[in-house]
Amino acid sequence: MAELTPDHLRGMKVAVTGASGNVGTALLRRLTDPAGGVAEIRALARRRPPEVAPYTGVRWHLADLGEPASEAEIAEFVGGADAVVHLAWALQPGRRPDDLHRVNVEGTLRVARAAAAAGVRQFVHMSSIGAYAAGAVGQRVTEDWPTTGIPSAQYSRDKSAAEREVRTVLSRHPEITLTVVRPTLVLQPSAGSEIGRYFLGPVLFGAARLLPGAVARLLPLPLPRLALSFVHSDDVADAIVRMLDRRAPGPFNLAAEPLLDADLLARTLGTVRIPMPALAVRTALQAAFAAHVVPTEPGWVDIGTQVPALDTTRARRLLDWSPAHRSDEVLLQFVAALGRGEGAPGPLFHPAGGPTLDPAGDPANTPGPRAS
Repeated sequence: MAELTPDHLRGMKVAVTGASGNVGTALLRRLTDPAGGVAEIRALARRRPPEVAPYTGVRWHLADLGEPASEAEIAEFVGGADAVVHLAWALQPGRRPDDLHRVNVEGTLRVARAAAAAGVRQFVHMSSIGAYAAGAVGQRVTEDWPTTGIPSAQYSRDKSAAEREVRTVLSRHPEITLTVVRPTLVLQPSAGSEIGRYFLGPVLFGAARLLPGAVARLLPLPLPRLALSFVHSDDVADAIVRMLDRRAPGPFNLAAEPLLDADLLARTLGTVRIPMPALAVRTALQAAFAAHVVPTEPGWVDIGTQVPALDTTRARRLLDWSPAHRSDEVLLQFVAALGRGEGAPGPLFHPAGGPTLDPAGDPANTPGPRAS
């Protein structure tokens, strides 16, 4: 591919879905910086965040992407935009897969169709490492690895399907640059309480807050064979800004180094690993899920043990991207923030010491479908 020329970002009108979420908040921090030269920022979420940075200076649109009635709002949201960055994704309620599919896959299709009808110049779609087919533990794959997902995992199936829908829609519009972002696990300290509530529920979330302390050094960690990497939300946002600035086409893997195997993961957390078969971990999670102890469906174990590692050469070469945060540091900072119950202003980031109900009125461990 020829060298990509930067400086498309200046004067651009950018529309961001899921703008109050983990990556969306980090992206707004970048786009609202006056030095970037962005002319207009539009943001879409299910409910408006408070008037604090980085949510100020943004034109907000409110919609539930899973509802057909949202199409008029989506059309207004993308109309006249130069680029659409589609980040919106619901992680819960894990017990209602049809609701998740409605928001995540059907909602993605609505945004892609609206963007195509509006004639935007670029569509940036947030996919995931979870869209990839299974690979050997620790095997690094490039962007041409199959994106058929892990069939036993709802998240993976929907990520694969959403990416497929976007490609189908935009294949009929070659004038629109399609950029696909496939990051590994994306963390930042201020999202600690949000992610903890989503995946652990109230009981295990409370226990997990002990991880950074003496308990972690006393209790071994039962882990299957795996290899994981992490990337900071700010580094993902930096990559997206570079994609917009260069109008970069195609898929991009995003991950920081080093890759952490199960033993190194445990050592990073200050403990030791007890080897545990993946099936045993999955069975335990299935039982906890069935007993409503955790809101996390057991397919997440399959993702953690089956997805390949990411080769990020393409992003580093074409975007001149290099993450500012190491993978192990991202994990450590996140776990420390989890222990402190950290959060931030916003509808999703309220701290562990905050209300037991989130701003939508949903129980904190089972938030309803949302567009952010």
